[in-house]
Amino acid sequence: MKLNPSEIEEILISLGYNLTDQGSYWQTNAVFRNGDNKTALQIYKDSGVWRDYVAQTAPMPFRALLEAHLGTNASKEINKYLKTETRGSFYKKPQNDYKIEMEELHSMQELKKFLPHYKFYNNKGISSGLLQTLKAGLSTQGQLYQRFVFPIFNSHQQIHGFAGRDMADHPDRPKWKHVGKKTQWVYPLHIYPSTRDAIVANGVILVESIGDMLNLIENGFSNVLVVFGLDVSPALMCSLIALAPSSITLSLNNDKESAVNRGLLGCCKNYLKLLTHFDPELIKICLPVKNDFGEMEAENFEKWETKLKNTSLSDQLPYLLEYMQKFHNDKLISKNLYKNIKILKNL
Repeated sequence: MKLNPSEIEEILISLGYNLTDQGSYWQTNAVFRNGDNKTALQIYKDSGVWRDYVAQTAPMPFRALLEAHLGTNASKEINKYLKTETRGSFYKKPQNDYKIEMEELHSMQELKKFLPHYKFYNNKGISSGLLQTLKAGLSTQGQLYQRFVFPIFNSHQQIHGFAGRDMADHPDRPKWKHVGKKTQWVYPLHIYPSTRDAIVANGVILVESIGDMLNLIENGFSNVLVVFGLDVSPALMCSLIALAPSSITLSLNNDKESAVNRGLLGCCKNYLKLLTHFDPELIKICLPVKNDFGEMEAENFEKWETKLKNTSLSDQLPYLLEYMQKFHNDKLISKNLYKNIKILKNL
């Protein structure tokens, strides 16, 4: 069960970490490696997600910090600190026993089962070289049978999921099937070599699916991350904070022909979520000029890039405010976003 900020703080102090409050996160030295730099670690209060800036590590869960500090990954030792009950004289043992769910990892041997049949994507203008770099291929067995599969890697170069595109256009099954916890995925940051540098240099583009990402890369945009739906996950948010991009472009699908443009609504929702960590001037909503990037050709990308360069905060305020007025009682907008809504209204 998730720890709250006060419980995370109590654990850290008990382990000897001298915390400096920086609002949404703490800074401290890396006690686990006897570090003396007081700003080496950045630990977020709401999740415990942390990063060692001196060692230049990727964002990692709170459990990983406990493992590093205690020098063990034994659940018996780690779980002594991960209990969520209140400590002290009013301690009461909880009624239920909670289990810590561990993310499933997959063997690299799974990649040998994929066939290099790239024709489907080659016909869409995607090069075999890009697909090979992503270690993708056609699956001929298992739950991803007859799907073109993209393995999803974590920051330790371990496979923690698969995304499979249906090759048979079967009417009875969805276009995409995901294996693993896609809320933990930050793709293709840990597999495509130029993604990180491109984001640092040019900002980041957030898109809905792998198909969008592939066509963007082929048209010169390597600074792209996949949302895998309409909602920016906590893991993706943590990575964005760590990458500190100069701009964030929300480019979910443009469902302009539908009664409700779900892509635009998703962008508005994520815009408000991003405001808890980023200035409004850094965030743009710029939908594809067609339904999605996978349908776009070279001239469409030129038109979209021009549209992006000319998009300002004032251009997107009208539909942001319309979204907030329409959905202000919806659970999708949590209470902690209202202060950001006021900022936008003042602007």
